Amino acid sequence: MDALEIEHLCSQLYGSGNNDQMRLASQRLETFVNQPNCLAQCRVLLDRALTPYTQFFGATTLIKHFNCISTPSSISFAERYELRTYILEYLYKHNTSLAQFVSAELVKLYARLTKNFWFDLNPTVNNETYPFQTFTDDLLKFQTNPSHFAVALQILIAILTEMSVPNDDETTARAFTKHRKICISFRDMKLIDIYLFACKFLRDVIVNQKKALGLSIEFTDYPKTIHTAQLQSNYYIVVEKLLSLALSCLTYDFLGTGSSVQDVDISDEHLTLQVPIAWHDHMIDGSFYQLYFSYYFLFSNTTLVPIAISCLVQLSSVRRSLLNTNERLIVLNLITYGIRSILEQPGGLLADEKSLHEFCRLIARLKSNAQLHELVRIDNYQVFMERLFRFTIDHLLSVHHHRQYHLSPNTLHYILSFWSKIVAFLSHISKLSDTDESSTLHLLDIYVPQIVAYYIQSRLDALNTDETLYNELFDNDQTILQQQLDMISIMSRLDYNKTCVLLCNFFDDIAQQYQQAVNSETVERRLTFLIYVLGCVLGARGITLSSLSMSNDDQDLFDGELVVRVLQLMTYIQQKTSHENNQKPINTAITTTTATEKINTTPYSEKLELAVLFFFDQFRKQYVGDHGRSDKIYQVLFKHLGITDEEQLLCIFVKKLFTNLQYSIISDKLIERTVGCFSELTHGYQSVRKLVKLDPIQYFINNHTQELFPFLHPIFSAKRSHNSTITASSWSRLRTTFYSAIGRMLMHDFRYDEDDDDRVEAFMIPFTTQCTRLVQIFKEFADFSSMNSGQFTTINQFNPTSASLDEVQSLIIGITRDLRGLCSSLLSKQAYNSFFDWLYPSYLPIFLKALYVFYDRLEVYNPLLKFIHELAANRQDRLVFDPTKANAYLLFRETSNLLYIFQTKTLVHVNTTVPESDGTLYYKSKLKPITTCLKIIQTCLVGNYLNFGVFQLYSDPCFDNCLQVFIAILTSIKKTDLFSYPKLTTAYFSLIESLSIIKIDFLANLSIPLFGYVLETISEGFVSYEQTIQNSCCVYLDAYLFHIFRSVKKKTASTNLMANAQKYESLFRQILVNLMNGIIYAECRNIYTISKPLLGLILLNENNFFTEIKQQLLFGHTQAKQAILSTALDNLMVGIDRTLTESNKENFTQNITQFRSDIQDSINTTNTELSSASVLRPSSVISSNVPVTIAISNLIPSSSSTTAPVEELMTL
Repeated sequence: MDALEIEHLCSQLYGSGNNDQMRLASQRLETFVNQPNCLAQCRVLLDRALTPYTQFFGATTLIKHFNCISTPSSISFAERYELRTYILEYLYKHNTSLAQFVSAELVKLYARLTKNFWFDLNPTVNNETYPFQTFTDDLLKFQTNPSHFAVALQILIAILTEMSVPNDDETTARAFTKHRKICISFRDMKLIDIYLFACKFLRDVIVNQKKALGLSIEFTDYPKTIHTAQLQSNYYIVVEKLLSLALSCLTYDFLGTGSSVQDVDISDEHLTLQVPIAWHDHMIDGSFYQLYFSYYFLFSNTTLVPIAISCLVQLSSVRRSLLNTNERLIVLNLITYGIRSILEQPGGLLADEKSLHEFCRLIARLKSNAQLHELVRIDNYQVFMERLFRFTIDHLLSVHHHRQYHLSPNTLHYILSFWSKIVAFLSHISKLSDTDESSTLHLLDIYVPQIVAYYIQSRLDALNTDETLYNELFDNDQTILQQQLDMISIMSRLDYNKTCVLLCNFFDDIAQQYQQAVNSETVERRLTFLIYVLGCVLGARGITLSSLSMSNDDQDLFDGELVVRVLQLMTYIQQKTSHENNQKPINTAITTTTATEKINTTPYSEKLELAVLFFFDQFRKQYVGDHGRSDKIYQVLFKHLGITDEEQLLCIFVKKLFTNLQYSIISDKLIERTVGCFSELTHGYQSVRKLVKLDPIQYFINNHTQELFPFLHPIFSAKRSHNSTITASSWSRLRTTFYSAIGRMLMHDFRYDEDDDDRVEAFMIPFTTQCTRLVQIFKEFADFSSMNSGQFTTINQFNPTSASLDEVQSLIIGITRDLRGLCSSLLSKQAYNSFFDWLYPSYLPIFLKALYVFYDRLEVYNPLLKFIHELAANRQDRLVFDPTKANAYLLFRETSNLLYIFQTKTLVHVNTTVPESDGTLYYKSKLKPITTCLKIIQTCLVGNYLNFGVFQLYSDPCFDNCLQVFIAILTSIKKTDLFSYPKLTTAYFSLIESLSIIKIDFLANLSIPLFGYVLETISEGFVSYEQTIQNSCCVYLDAYLFHIFRSVKKKTASTNLMANAQKYESLFRQILVNLMNGIIYAECRNIYTISKPLLGLILLNENNFFTEIKQQLLFGHTQAKQAILSTALDNLMVGIDRTLTESNKENFTQNITQFRSDIQDSINTTNTELSSASVLRPSSVISSNVPVTIAISNLIPSSSSTTAPVEELMTL
């Protein structure tokens, strides 16, 4: 392609807007990156481009080129360094004419080159220099004018981002290890100098601005009034980028974990700034705090303010171990003085939403990193708390304020979290100080109750007319409302007497209005909100604050008053519902209500019903069952309602739940919450013990039919409310939860012996009726029991005559979900045996037939596979069958046959018809059932209820079929998919671990491509953040290495086994390097588990470990660090034999633990010295990294050891 054609294609790709043209242009241009002279052609495009689109294409192509090359050495050092210099010169010459998106891409390219070749040495120079680390010197010429200086700052910001956050191509184990090395090296050598460089210029800006305003240039005092400085646009951009640069330094990934502070939002109050010890003096230097606060007063109402406050947010989060007690007090005084000064002049916050948001983050972070006993010691604590309280009331909680914008709920979250956390601290102490009694005057008992009262009052008033607030609180499953009320409830316990009196008065007034109102929508909103408040306040019962004057029993009396009012409201709602539907009250007793009376009924008020359910769920958590018991609350309930004990209250609650389930028209949220509450109620021994005694529960156990509960009907989805937002499968999923709760009650009520046979049979009648109908429908289908698995593919198409396929599908989905829920709760041997005897052989074969018929319908095979997974799970050793019966083998045979049908029918279908582009469909139809199948295989392997050798003895292919399903799954999923979906990842590695323990010879003798696939996933698994995945990888490697060493020693190693080990020798070596790097640099909490395969890897690479591998581990370190690492690596194999016996592994574990301890102590000391020296100018800091020159000694014992070495394996 010539230059003009590329220009034309780039214009079509980025500027045409025509999808067809863009697709064709993309196809033509995507091969450009693979051309051999790509670098030279991209430079030509940049030099001769007629449009910015061509420049952008040239820059992005260069980035792709360096990402896709397999070995960086394929491009010479001269070419790499020349390209980096060229990009810098190009930005210098064309910075004013470049489009913003082009400039950003070129800056990204420069940063990527700097990072990728950070440790590259200049081969033409004798002394050890690292040219790509001298970028600070290269940028000096950009300080000539503001426009060039802005480009230099943009480059620095891009380099910081590139160094801190791994890019998309650094997710593999090897690439991430390199990223971590570079990240730590950059932190030690450059980061603090860049931060001080930015602060120096920021300080000059403040000084010049103060001089222009005639103010004192000292930073100790802030101006009495806020100013909005006017800067020229080019100077303003420079200042903004300087602040962004300082913020990038403070949000750097100091630990090299691959994550950044900017990855989180609301939960970031729990994060800390993990700066090295070299930053200590700067963290206690007050001028830095005063510098950022000054930007609020001098540049108010500009975009500089939120960035400056964000820097303060990070500074206030410095790890506590960096500062001693006095230093923390100094820092607290600096921050609180600045906050207090801003609170005295809040105009700049009220005019800018972002500034207010960051300011509230600063306040919240203040409490996250400091305790109350430290805050009360600051100067003018009383003034600080009074100003903050007044600001909270006047500007944050006030709904109708003079702000020109609606206050974000995230902003309000931060200020409420400050007050709630500072109150919660009182639950951990008796007093704030043992020496100073005046320090107990925290003033919280004065301010916090007022905040609680004002929050509730302001929301109740605003809900009458404010639609924005209403949608904010009650949309998205009330998430925002729940978060706010969780904090308000903690604060309410500080003076519970006043809070409860206030809530009762509010409730009585609104309830009276609700009864009298003709159009009760607005009143209903307020009443709904108030019930949620009552529920959260009740749920905070477990919080005990030291300053409370009342006892827990007195608090329970107040809780009783709240419960009485909600029960009275619930009765009123039921009466209104009965009146609206022209029927008798529906919550008197479940036995008095028939299905015909419920037809076409609907709840009177969904919002109130949901709020009442929430309230009683909070009551359950505090007062029912295994939780805290209190007799005081029932004194209040008996006085007002005649309720004497927990059983009577539970009866009322259960009737309410069953009433909701009997509505024929019901919304999504209400039925989900109802089933959820019923399920939660059945957790805990005490709860279930009382529930099974209730008449409504006994009636239900004998009458759990679709006629009584319409939501169990297969076609109930047609009668959902018109605003339903979830699918029919989501509704049917509730059946699993529902019958799981029922199963927990059956486990307590039934003994599952001969005396209970009639009761158990009566309970199973609804399931027997449905399954019998399915048996009749599938009677026309071929009988699987007379076939082997290889004959399944010969069965003809099934067309039932007694029912439609859609009807059969509904029946299958319903029964599988019901039985799965029931089976999950049958945890005893007797209960499970009773269930299995009912299921097999009468009904289990119909589920295999159903999978064969509906192999292409994900609505069927997903719940069906999950039911089989539950059936095969040996929970609490429940799969213990009569030794005279073959039930365990029959269960596994049916499971294996079902998996074989999935492999031959469903998997083939989805592989050929489901496109990867449709992410949701691809996951539900392919990856989700594959995850379940992996779980089924793993469950069978670890169930420990049968001997798999029997199948081989009698030539039964069931077990081999299961293993073939695993192979078919491996060949059908990509590694990217395997690591992109957490459930699939967990299922895969759990199965790998189980196979390693039970059938390692199968994994070790896989074909070369499949073995490589598994080994590559193991390599990736070692860099996972999930420790269970790392442990599974360790088990696999340990078992594999032991197997291959043992096979070689006994001369029983197969050809395929040795071919796999030889083919992937380099990958084994890289895993060894990655594990060693993890032990040296990472936290490595599972060092005991890692040490097991590590010894085998070292012995497998014995000839290279103390040469190439050792040099690879030492490369990139300073000479001091290399000496420490080299000595520690030499000592690692002292006293270790060339065997993989358990005693030898234990000795090696002790060595590796000592190795890590020595390395951490020595490197931390060296880092301190290096960081202290790095305060010099960036241009004068040159790393002293040198290649390994220390003599390498081989301390592995000779072959005269008591155990002969595996010499044949060492030749690999």
